[in-house]
Amino acid sequence: MDCNQVVLTGRIAEMDALRYTPAGLPLMAFRIGHVSEQIEAGFKRKVECEIPAIAMGDPAQVVAGWKAGDSIKAAGFLARKSQHSQQLVLHLNRIELIERG
Repeated sequence: MDCNQVVLTGRIAEMDALRYTPAGLPLMAFRIGHVSEQIEAGFKRKVECEIPAIAMGDPAQVVAGWKAGDSIKAAGFLARKSQHSQQLVLHLNRIELIERG
């Protein structure tokens, strides 16, 4: 089984400065705040979460021009923050600006 896909809408909660990997790739780290209503076991449930995310390459340079409060739609996969961490981070393949905050 190799399915690992996440699609999430939300607002940029906080952003780090644009930086570069040792290989010279642009990298943008930020947090996505999400609020929605979902159905679970036949009942409505309010869902609120904040997810750490990163964009690398061209998407990182695009995101660097955005700001906290902007609404986005993001798609990517989950991976550990590092080899020694169990914390998950959303690695983005696609990201689009829905609305300026």
